[in-house]
Amino acid sequence: MVQCLELYYRHGQSQKDIASALGVSAATVSRFLKRAFDDGLVRVELDLPRAEELEVALAQRFGLHEAVVVLAGGRGDLRAELGTAAAAYFEKIARPGMRVGLSCGFTLYHTIRALRERRLRDLALYPLSGESTLEQVDLFPNTLVGMMAAKYRPHVRAYALPVQHLVSARQIERERRRLLRNTGIRAIFEAAQSVDVALVGIGLVAEGTPGFCTLAEAFGLSVKRLRQLGVVGEINYQPIDAEGRIVDRPELRALMHRVLSVEGERLRELARRDDRWVIAVAGGRPKLDAVRGALRGRFVNVLVTDADCAAALLGR
Repeated sequence: MVQCLELYYRHGQSQKDIASALGVSAATVSRFLKRAFDDGLVRVELDLPRAEELEVALAQRFGLHEAVVVLAGGRGDLRAELGTAAAAYFEKIARPGMRVGLSCGFTLYHTIRALRERRLRDLALYPLSGESTLEQVDLFPNTLVGMMAAKYRPHVRAYALPVQHLVSARQIERERRRLLRNTGIRAIFEAAQSVDVALVGIGLVAEGTPGFCTLAEAFGLSVKRLRQLGVVGEINYQPIDAEGRIVDRPELRALMHRVLSVEGERLRELARRDDRWVIAVAGGRPKLDAVRGALRGRFVNVLVTDADCAAALLGR
Protein backbone atom coordinates (compact mmCIF):
# COMPACT_ATOMS: atom_id res chain seq x y z
CA MET A 1 0.00 0.00 0.00
CA VAL A 2 2.83 2.42 0.88
CA GLN A 3 4.51 1.73 -2.45
CA CYS A 4 1.23 2.45 -4.24
CA LEU A 5 0.83 5.74 -2.38
CA GLU A 6 4.41 6.83 -3.13
CA LEU A 7 4.14 6.04 -6.82
CA TYR A 8 0.66 7.48 -7.24
CA TYR A 9 0.84 10.69 -5.20
CA ARG A 10 4.55 11.56 -5.14
CA HIS A 11 5.59 10.37 -8.60
CA GLY A 12 2.30 10.85 -10.46
CA GLN A 13 2.25 7.39 -12.04
CA SER A 14 -0.98 5.92 -13.37
CA GLN A 15 -2.67 2.99 -11.64
CA LYS A 16 -1.91 0.83 -14.67
CA ASP A 17 1.82 1.63 -14.51
CA ILE A 18 1.91 1.03 -10.76
CA ALA A 19 0.23 -2.35 -11.21
CA SER A 20 2.83 -3.33 -13.81
CA ALA A 21 5.73 -2.17 -11.62
CA LEU A 22 4.50 -4.02 -8.54
CA GLY A 23 3.28 -7.13 -10.33
CA VAL A 24 -0.36 -6.82 -9.20
CA SER A 25 -3.62 -6.04 -10.94
CA ALA A 26 -4.91 -2.52 -11.51
CA ALA A 27 -7.95 -3.44 -9.40
CA THR A 28 -5.63 -4.25 -6.49
CA VAL A 29 -3.93 -0.87 -6.82
CA SER A 30 -7.33 0.84 -6.85
CA ARG A 31 -8.36 -1.03 -3.69
CA PHE A 32 -5.12 -0.04 -1.95
CA LEU A 33 -5.66 3.64 -2.78
CA LYS A 34 -9.25 3.60 -1.56
CA ARG A 35 -8.34 1.75 1.62
CA ALA A 36 -5.54 4.22 2.35
CA PHE A 37 -8.02 7.10 1.97
CA ASP A 38 -10.62 5.38 4.18
CA ASP A 39 -7.98 4.64 6.85
CA GLY A 40 -6.87 8.26 6.96
CA LEU A 41 -3.42 7.74 5.41
CA VAL A 42 -4.38 10.16 2.64
CA ARG A 43 -6.22 13.43 3.09
CA VAL A 44 -7.46 15.69 0.33
CA GLU A 45 -7.68 19.41 1.04
CA LEU A 46 -9.66 21.53 -1.44
CA ASP A 47 -8.88 25.23 -1.37
CA LEU A 48 -11.52 26.74 -3.64
CA PRO A 49 -11.16 30.42 -4.53
CA ARG A 50 -13.15 32.64 -2.17
CA ALA A 51 -14.12 36.29 -2.18
CA GLU A 52 -12.96 37.40 1.25
CA GLU A 53 -14.02 41.02 0.86
CA LEU A 54 -17.56 39.97 0.02
CA GLU A 55 -17.56 37.55 2.96
CA VAL A 56 -16.67 40.29 5.44
CA ALA A 57 -19.20 42.69 3.95
CA LEU A 58 -22.02 40.11 4.07
CA ALA A 59 -21.28 39.18 7.67
CA GLN A 60 -21.31 42.84 8.71
CA ARG A 61 -24.41 43.81 6.72
CA PHE A 62 -26.59 40.92 7.92
CA GLY A 63 -25.11 40.21 11.36
CA LEU A 64 -23.78 36.76 10.49
CA HIS A 65 -21.25 34.67 12.38
CA GLU A 66 -19.55 34.15 9.05
CA ALA A 67 -20.11 34.09 5.30
CA VAL A 68 -18.46 31.81 2.75
CA VAL A 69 -18.46 33.14 -0.80
CA VAL A 70 -17.12 30.97 -3.60
CA LEU A 71 -15.96 32.26 -6.96
CA ALA A 72 -17.85 29.66 -8.96
CA GLY A 73 -16.98 31.26 -12.27
CA GLY A 74 -18.84 28.74 -14.39
CA ARG A 75 -16.44 25.88 -13.63
CA GLY A 76 -19.28 23.45 -13.11
CA ASP A 77 -22.57 22.90 -11.34
CA LEU A 78 -23.02 25.81 -8.93
CA ARG A 79 -24.83 23.61 -6.42
CA ALA A 80 -21.88 21.21 -6.38
CA GLU A 81 -19.48 24.14 -5.82
CA LEU A 82 -21.59 25.42 -2.94
CA GLY A 83 -21.89 21.93 -1.50
CA THR A 84 -18.11 21.48 -1.52
CA ALA A 85 -17.62 24.82 0.25
CA ALA A 86 -20.36 24.05 2.79
CA ALA A 87 -18.88 20.63 3.53
CA ALA A 88 -15.46 22.18 4.17
CA TYR A 89 -17.01 24.77 6.50
CA PHE A 90 -18.99 22.14 8.37
CA GLU A 91 -15.90 19.99 8.88
CA LYS A 92 -14.05 23.04 10.20
CA ILE A 93 -16.59 23.78 12.95
CA ALA A 94 -17.94 20.27 13.71
CA ARG A 95 -16.77 18.43 16.79
CA PRO A 96 -17.34 14.86 18.00
CA GLY A 97 -20.58 14.49 19.93
CA MET A 98 -22.42 17.32 18.17
CA ARG A 99 -26.10 17.17 17.22
CA VAL A 100 -26.67 18.03 13.56
CA GLY A 101 -29.99 18.86 11.90
CA LEU A 102 -30.75 18.69 8.17
CA SER A 103 -33.48 20.27 6.10
CA CYS A 104 -33.86 19.33 2.44
CA GLY A 105 -32.81 20.15 -1.10
CA PHE A 106 -30.35 19.38 -3.88
CA THR A 107 -27.63 21.74 -2.63
CA LEU A 108 -27.58 19.95 0.72
CA TYR A 109 -27.33 16.68 -1.19
CA HIS A 110 -24.13 17.99 -2.77
CA THR A 111 -22.92 19.14 0.65
CA ILE A 112 -23.26 15.64 2.05
CA ARG A 113 -21.62 14.10 -1.00
CA ALA A 114 -18.58 16.33 -0.43
CA LEU A 115 -18.12 15.28 3.23
CA ARG A 116 -15.13 13.06 3.97
CA GLU A 117 -16.00 9.58 5.19
CA ARG A 118 -15.38 8.68 8.84
CA ARG A 119 -13.98 12.13 9.48
CA LEU A 120 -16.10 12.72 12.59
CA ARG A 121 -17.27 10.47 15.40
CA ASP A 122 -20.22 10.28 17.78
CA LEU A 123 -22.48 12.60 15.80
CA ALA A 124 -26.25 12.53 16.27
CA LEU A 125 -28.20 13.39 13.11
CA TYR A 126 -31.78 14.68 13.04
CA PRO A 127 -34.20 15.69 10.29
CA LEU A 128 -35.56 19.20 10.79
CA SER A 129 -38.93 18.17 9.38
CA GLY A 130 -41.03 15.13 8.64
CA GLU A 131 -41.62 14.23 5.02
CA SER A 132 -44.67 14.04 2.81
CA THR A 133 -45.99 11.13 0.82
CA LEU A 134 -45.95 12.49 -2.71
CA GLU A 135 -45.70 10.65 -5.99
CA GLN A 136 -42.61 12.72 -6.78
CA VAL A 137 -39.90 11.76 -4.28
CA ASP A 138 -37.51 14.58 -3.42
CA LEU A 139 -34.40 14.93 -1.27
CA PHE A 140 -36.31 15.20 1.98
CA PRO A 141 -34.69 15.52 5.44
CA ASN A 142 -34.98 11.84 6.39
CA THR A 143 -33.29 10.89 3.12
CA LEU A 144 -30.38 13.29 3.67
CA VAL A 145 -29.96 12.12 7.27
CA GLY A 146 -29.53 8.59 5.94
CA MET A 147 -26.95 9.74 3.39
CA MET A 148 -24.96 11.62 6.01
CA ALA A 149 -25.11 8.68 8.41
CA ALA A 150 -23.54 6.51 5.72
CA LYS A 151 -20.56 8.90 5.61
CA TYR A 152 -19.78 8.46 9.29
CA ARG A 153 -20.92 4.89 9.90
CA PRO A 154 -20.50 3.24 12.37
CA HIS A 155 -19.66 6.25 14.54
CA VAL A 156 -23.02 8.01 14.25
CA ARG A 157 -26.59 7.88 15.50
CA ALA A 158 -29.30 8.87 13.05
CA TYR A 159 -33.02 9.47 13.59
CA ALA A 160 -36.13 10.02 11.48
CA LEU A 161 -39.39 11.90 11.91
CA PRO A 162 -42.75 10.46 10.76
CA VAL A 163 -44.12 10.98 7.29
CA GLN A 164 -47.03 13.39 6.90
CA HIS A 165 -50.00 12.32 4.82
CA LEU A 166 -52.68 14.72 6.10
CA VAL A 167 -54.01 17.77 4.34
CA SER A 168 -55.93 19.86 6.87
CA ALA A 169 -54.46 21.93 9.71
CA ARG A 170 -56.93 20.35 12.16
CA GLN A 171 -55.88 16.82 11.20
CA ILE A 172 -52.22 17.79 11.48
CA GLU A 173 -52.64 19.21 14.97
CA ARG A 174 -54.52 16.11 16.12
CA GLU A 175 -51.86 13.81 14.68
CA ARG A 176 -49.05 15.85 16.26
CA ARG A 177 -50.57 15.43 19.72
CA ARG A 178 -50.97 11.70 19.14
CA LEU A 179 -47.38 11.25 17.96
CA LEU A 180 -45.90 13.24 20.83
CA ARG A 181 -47.48 10.88 23.32
CA ASN A 182 -44.89 8.38 22.10
CA THR A 183 -41.81 9.02 24.27
CA GLY A 184 -39.37 7.91 21.58
CA ILE A 185 -40.79 10.23 18.92
CA ARG A 186 -41.03 13.09 21.41
CA ALA A 187 -37.35 12.69 22.36
CA ILE A 188 -36.27 12.86 18.70
CA PHE A 189 -38.48 15.88 18.02
CA GLU A 190 -37.23 17.77 21.06
CA ALA A 191 -33.59 17.02 20.19
CA ALA A 192 -34.15 18.32 16.65
CA GLN A 193 -35.26 21.64 18.17
CA SER A 194 -31.89 22.11 19.90
CA VAL A 195 -29.23 20.91 17.46
CA ASP A 196 -25.74 22.37 17.60
CA VAL A 197 -25.53 22.72 13.82
CA ALA A 198 -28.44 23.07 11.38
CA LEU A 199 -27.73 22.69 7.67
CA VAL A 200 -30.55 24.22 5.66
CA GLY A 201 -31.34 25.03 2.07
CA ILE A 202 -33.28 28.07 0.89
CA GLY A 203 -35.91 27.35 -1.73
CA LEU A 204 -37.27 29.75 -4.31
CA VAL A 205 -40.83 29.98 -5.59
CA ALA A 206 -40.86 29.02 -9.26
CA GLU A 207 -42.70 26.77 -11.69
CA GLY A 208 -41.40 23.22 -11.90
CA THR A 209 -39.40 23.48 -8.68
CA PRO A 210 -39.41 20.19 -6.76
CA GLY A 211 -39.78 20.15 -3.02
CA PHE A 212 -41.69 23.04 -1.48
CA CYS A 213 -43.55 24.16 -4.62
CA THR A 214 -44.51 20.61 -5.53
CA LEU A 215 -45.71 20.10 -1.99
CA ALA A 216 -47.68 23.35 -2.13
CA GLU A 217 -49.46 22.14 -5.26
CA ALA A 218 -50.51 19.01 -3.34
CA PHE A 219 -52.17 21.37 -0.85
CA GLY A 220 -53.92 23.24 -3.69
CA LEU A 221 -51.54 26.21 -3.80
CA SER A 222 -50.10 27.17 -7.18
CA VAL A 223 -46.88 29.12 -7.66
CA LYS A 224 -49.02 32.04 -8.83
CA ARG A 225 -51.02 31.97 -5.61
CA LEU A 226 -47.88 31.73 -3.47
CA ARG A 227 -46.56 34.86 -5.16
CA GLN A 228 -49.88 36.64 -4.64
CA LEU A 229 -49.49 35.92 -0.94
CA GLY A 230 -46.05 37.52 -1.02
CA VAL A 231 -44.01 34.33 -0.72
CA VAL A 232 -40.53 34.69 -2.28
CA GLY A 233 -38.93 31.59 -0.80
CA GLU A 234 -38.91 29.03 1.98
CA ILE A 235 -36.64 27.67 4.64
CA ASN A 236 -37.48 24.25 6.12
CA TYR A 237 -41.00 24.54 4.65
CA GLN A 238 -41.52 27.96 6.24
CA PRO A 239 -42.74 30.39 3.54
CA ILE A 240 -41.10 33.82 3.84
CA ASP A 241 -41.63 37.19 2.18
CA ALA A 242 -39.04 39.64 0.86
CA GLU A 243 -38.63 41.28 4.28
CA GLY A 244 -37.98 38.01 6.07
CA ARG A 245 -41.40 37.62 7.65
CA ILE A 246 -43.04 34.21 7.85
CA VAL A 247 -46.14 34.31 5.66
CA ASP A 248 -48.61 32.84 8.13
CA ARG A 249 -51.89 32.85 6.20
CA PRO A 250 -54.76 30.40 6.85
CA GLU A 251 -54.41 28.68 3.50
CA LEU A 252 -50.68 28.13 4.11
CA ARG A 253 -50.89 26.68 7.60
CA ALA A 254 -51.38 23.06 6.63
CA LEU A 255 -48.30 23.40 4.41
CA MET A 256 -46.02 25.14 6.92
CA HIS A 257 -47.14 23.56 10.20
CA ARG A 258 -45.91 20.08 9.51
CA VAL A 259 -46.83 17.16 11.73
CA LEU A 260 -43.40 17.45 13.37
CA SER A 261 -41.08 20.20 12.19
CA VAL A 262 -38.59 22.76 13.47
CA GLU A 263 -40.45 25.94 12.62
CA GLY A 264 -39.12 29.30 11.54
CA GLU A 265 -39.18 31.00 14.92
CA ARG A 266 -37.13 28.19 16.45
CA LEU A 267 -34.52 28.48 13.67
CA ARG A 268 -34.38 32.20 14.43
CA GLU A 269 -33.79 31.49 18.13
CA LEU A 270 -30.96 29.09 17.32
CA ALA A 271 -29.39 31.60 14.94
CA ARG A 272 -29.26 34.22 17.70
CA ARG A 273 -27.02 32.03 19.84
CA ASP A 274 -23.24 32.31 19.70
CA ASP A 275 -22.83 28.58 20.36
CA ARG A 276 -25.13 27.42 17.54
CA TRP A 277 -24.69 27.40 13.77
CA VAL A 278 -27.62 27.66 11.36
CA ILE A 279 -25.86 27.31 8.01
CA ALA A 280 -27.78 28.19 4.85
CA VAL A 281 -26.35 26.85 1.60
CA ALA A 282 -27.88 28.66 -1.38
CA GLY A 283 -26.79 30.73 -4.35
CA GLY A 284 -27.47 31.81 -7.91
CA ARG A 285 -29.26 34.93 -9.08
CA PRO A 286 -32.70 33.22 -9.25
CA LYS A 287 -32.57 32.68 -5.48
CA LEU A 288 -31.62 36.27 -4.68
CA ASP A 289 -34.99 37.34 -3.21
CA ALA A 290 -35.34 34.13 -1.19
CA VAL A 291 -31.81 34.39 0.23
CA ARG A 292 -32.27 38.07 1.04
CA GLY A 293 -35.54 37.28 2.83
CA ALA A 294 -33.87 34.56 4.92
CA LEU A 295 -31.07 36.96 5.89
CA ARG A 296 -33.41 39.82 6.74
CA GLY A 297 -35.48 37.47 8.87
CA ARG A 298 -32.34 36.36 10.77
CA PHE A 299 -33.20 32.70 10.29
CA VAL A 300 -29.53 31.81 9.71
CA ASN A 301 -26.19 32.98 11.05
CA VAL A 302 -23.89 31.49 8.39
CA LEU A 303 -24.37 31.81 4.63
CA VAL A 304 -22.57 29.79 1.97
CA THR A 305 -23.20 31.39 -1.41
CA ASP A 306 -21.54 32.47 -4.67
CA ALA A 307 -19.98 35.79 -5.61
CA ASP A 308 -22.78 36.85 -7.99
CA CYS A 309 -25.47 36.34 -5.36
CA ALA A 310 -23.31 37.97 -2.67
CA ALA A 311 -22.66 41.06 -4.77
CA ALA A 312 -26.36 41.41 -5.55
CA LEU A 313 -27.24 41.06 -1.85
CA LEU A 314 -24.87 43.94 -1.16
CA GLY A 315 -26.29 46.05 -3.99
CA ARG A 316 -23.13 45.92 -6.08
